[in-house]
Amino acid sequence: MELSIITLTYNKLKYTKMFIESLYKYTKNFELIIVDNGSTDGTVEYLKSLDNVKLILNSENQGFSKGNNQGIEIAQGNYIGFLNNDILLYPNWFEECKKVFAKENTAAFVSPRHINPHFDNTDEKKYIKFFQKNFKYKEPYEKNFDECVFSCVVTKRSILDKIGVFDENYSPAFFEDNDIKYRAILNGYGVYTANTVCFYHFGSITSAELDFNLIKNRNYYYSKFPFAEYLFVSGRDRDIYKRITADMNHFPLNIIYSIFVLGRKIKNRFYKILKRRKI
Repeated sequence: MELSIITLTYNKLKYTKMFIESLYKYTKNFELIIVDNGSTDGTVEYLKSLDNVKLILNSENQGFSKGNNQGIEIAQGNYIGFLNNDILLYPNWFEECKKVFAKENTAAFVSPRHINPHFDNTDEKKYIKFFQKNFKYKEPYEKNFDECVFSCVVTKRSILDKIGVFDENYSPAFFEDNDIKYRAILNGYGVYTANTVCFYHFGSITSAELDFNLIKNRNYYYSKFPFAEYLFVSGRDRDIYKRITADMNHFPLNIIYSIFVLGRKIKNRFYKILKRRKI
């Protein structure tokens, strides 16, 4: 089996049905693993009616990390995709992601471009046309921590064997995706976005009903990775970073950022002290 797709469900049957239809239309040679986290709206009955689906039924919501880890345990594919149940896919989405892995031997996670144009009545013609008209990129893919999103992302089994699975201390969701991406970077891998394909995301369809304890999860994330915030730089800082790391592709990213930012802070502090003394 080339690809194992793991999807979590928690109610919202309408969107799950649209996702399943889109998945089978635009994806080939895969196994589908669905982990239901205690749905009560008819989702379980619908899932049981599907053919050739590996189904895990939890009596209560186990959260994003635990649910995906349950799917990983029974996945047989060389590639593993984590796909939300509130997305719609794009032609050849997996094939284009796979091209990135073929060209970048240190790629850990690859995500199609994420779009959410807020159509009132979304159908595939609208979002496909929207992407083709409005998203133009010079390169077919790029290294991008922010835009590699886990609403639709692909990795390899061998990567997870190296860096580990989702940290289940993030409950019920959020920041577990940053955690696993950051661990990949610390292990010398990169995270990428495929610019030639997209997926449409309705957005927060399931999470809107849950209390995510965002502050708790965020604090836990930065307690593990104090320098992780320096992944999110832009403008002049990003240009400087690209120059100073041009010949250091395998150097741990967080160390580069921390040294750079710490040096800049010391310099600015020093100038302020000198300015006060002159006054």
